[in-house]
Amino acid sequence: MMNYFKNLFRGVVSALLLMTFLASGVKAETVPELNITVFAAPSQSVWIPALIQQLALDKKHGFKLNVTQKPSNVAYTDFATGKDPFCYCAAIPAVSRFKQQGADIALLWNVFNFESDIVVKDPAIKTLNDLQGKTLLTDTISGGWALSKWFFEQQGLDMQKITVKSSSVRGAAFLAELQLNRVDALLVNPIEGAAAVQQSHGEYHTIAVFNQALWKKISGTDFVPQVTTGVSQAWIAKPENQDLARRFYSANREAAEFIAAHPEEAAKLVAKDAKLDVPAMEQVLRRYRNLIRIEPLAPHRQTIALLTQKLLPEAKLLPRPLTDEELKSLVPDFNVAP
Repeated sequence: MMNYFKNLFRGVVSALLLMTFLASGVKAETVPELNITVFAAPSQSVWIPALIQQLALDKKHGFKLNVTQKPSNVAYTDFATGKDPFCYCAAIPAVSRFKQQGADIALLWNVFNFESDIVVKDPAIKTLNDLQGKTLLTDTISGGWALSKWFFEQQGLDMQKITVKSSSVRGAAFLAELQLNRVDALLVNPIEGAAAVQQSHGEYHTIAVFNQALWKKISGTDFVPQVTTGVSQAWIAKPENQDLARRFYSANREAAEFIAAHPEEAAKLVAKDAKLDVPAMEQVLRRYRNLIRIEPLAPHRQTIALLTQKLLPEAKLLPRPLTDEELKSLVPDFNVAP
């Protein structure tokens, strides 16, 4: 019996010593964290990060995703100045200006194609040209405005005959300007357009800004790369961050596939973060099936050259064309494969 207690005591002591050794000498492997900035909801840049978190795809791919929502002007300022090294809301027209101004940034992959809607309640406004003499409210800080303005002008709309009001306030306050007849139309992203139509029960209607036939004639492609992942050059130069970016890319692809296969379920998971009701969220996911396009930007460098070296400068939406060196720096070769 005495031997039994001696052996038990020794076993307990050994276990305690082992636990002490493990606690003091061996640290648990930490999961890398990725901090990204997105435009404040109801921006579409919220969708995929929110879904990644809801489905725990970050955990699946070996990292922890942290998302910070900011108004567009704040998000862009913090990205251009280097305060935020990872912007999941980098519209090409806007960040091209930052590059010209000396910002040390790069774009890795496309997230959303260009789409934009005009929301109106006057049934007499049916085309873009009907906006002449009207007041349009939009966020002129965003890259979406730059491209929208180009499509307006290419389709014959005289911008001198439109009063443009700018506001970075989105959501209900934005829509209230139209409801109270303070403006005649809103220029919004697809999620905001779908929400406005859904909530108005048919009182409002939308006019699409993107003209695929026009774009294909000019570029030879059927989509415009628009919202991309932007990073600081110093951040992506580190091998551990390159690995982290690749993990995030894999999670992006998986989230996009989930949305395409299960729009109803995706809407339920994302609606709260997007600050939309579920029916509106589902409507936009179904209506804009081709809006999400997750793929590396480097193969589309010539399309981005068309935008940044010709179309946007000609429309005076860039002070001057990007040089070839600036373009190569902005859209570097980046292997998204792990």
